[in-house]
Amino acid sequence: MLNKLNIVPIFFFCTCFSASAQTSQLTIEQAIETALKNNYDISFAKNLSTEAKNSNTLGNAGMLPKVDINASGSFANNATKQEFSTGQVIDKTGVVSQNISTGAYLTWTIFDGLKMFATHARLKELESMGMLNTKIQIENTLVNVINAYYTIVMEKQMILGLKENIGVSEERLKIAQKKFDIGTSSKVDVLQAKVDMNAQKSALMKETILLSDAKETLNQLLKQPEDNNFEVTDSIPLMNDYKYEDLKNAITAKNSDLLLAKKNIAISKYMIKEAKANYYPKLNLNANYIFTRAQNQAGFSLLNQNLGMNLGFTLGWTIFNGFNNATQVKNLKLNLENSNLEFENTKSLIQLGMIKAFKKYENALAILDLEKENNKLAKENLDIAMERFRIGNSTSIELKTAQQSYQDAIARLSTARYSAKVSETDLLKFSGSIVK
Repeated sequence: MLNKLNIVPIFFFCTCFSASAQTSQLTIEQAIETALKNNYDISFAKNLSTEAKNSNTLGNAGMLPKVDINASGSFANNATKQEFSTGQVIDKTGVVSQNISTGAYLTWTIFDGLKMFATHARLKELESMGMLNTKIQIENTLVNVINAYYTIVMEKQMILGLKENIGVSEERLKIAQKKFDIGTSSKVDVLQAKVDMNAQKSALMKETILLSDAKETLNQLLKQPEDNNFEVTDSIPLMNDYKYEDLKNAITAKNSDLLLAKKNIAISKYMIKEAKANYYPKLNLNANYIFTRAQNQAGFSLLNQNLGMNLGFTLGWTIFNGFNNATQVKNLKLNLENSNLEFENTKSLIQLGMIKAFKKYENALAILDLEKENNKLAKENLDIAMERFRIGNSTSIELKTAQQSYQDAIARLSTARYSAKVSETDLLKFSGSIVK
């Protein structure tokens, strides 16, 4: 798909899973593939990259000759009066004259202070920059798609947790109603159970709206109809084998923003070479093959015709032009200095971002492990509270508290999984490993 750029997306953090029997099932791989095909920003960046590639030619660098073909002709009917030193006098009317000229003209710059070679090298760097800009746009798109996809998964997990808790509330309502019917409990427990269940159903409706909004966001990224419905996976896979030193070492060789800053330095250097070439003479080779014919009915020359090749050269050297060349070189050297400063600043920001992202990732994994344990404890606590409520050893308040604790644990666990995935994605982007 991206063979023109030689870029193959590698998603180290995506776990392959079997496709659902449902035709509307959407995997993370399918979402990424669709985004890479349809995203407008990527298409725009690819067109700019292709434009830079098309401009990288020997002719655009000034290495090839220029060939022109010209032709001209004229016809005249004049009255002619001529007096020669010999005493001869010509005085005629209706004198017809014809002039025809045609030829091929070649101009080839043989030496221009090596400017053409510096220009060609600069064009290569510009082509490479175009590919890097496309890769950066692909990386940004992948980050947005991955985050949007797993936002849907997170909302889906929260909805499943709410539905499970509503099932507990329905069972709680049945038990409270039965106890009220046999006179072992007051109607307060029944009413409270209904109130709590309705609150959970209201929360489910709100969460369903959030899920719908998340799907619309992903559809927009994929350039799909906003009402396009689909299902996603139930899990958020992670890989926990990242090492800080490996990721840090990968920055210099793989981080697209840093590589782009390097390209700016190289381009600045080549621009200085191009400017310094103006200090040297310029040698052009000229050649032409022409045919000329001039025919007159009166005058000293009645017919003048030429056919043949002419060769020559032009040597020019600008000795002084008001110090403009020196000023240009000085300014370009300042531009190079700025490019170096920009590189160092970019490198510092990326390294700082990597440090923060790795700490955030480690913290997210620790929180995730803690929330997994809390989820198990909250579920066990809810099961015990339900059994105690069933046999009359606890109140509805205790069961409600257990339910709320379990619901909170589900929400925190889903959020922790999503946060860990976002942190992981940031790590891969900083290290330049999200796209290869």
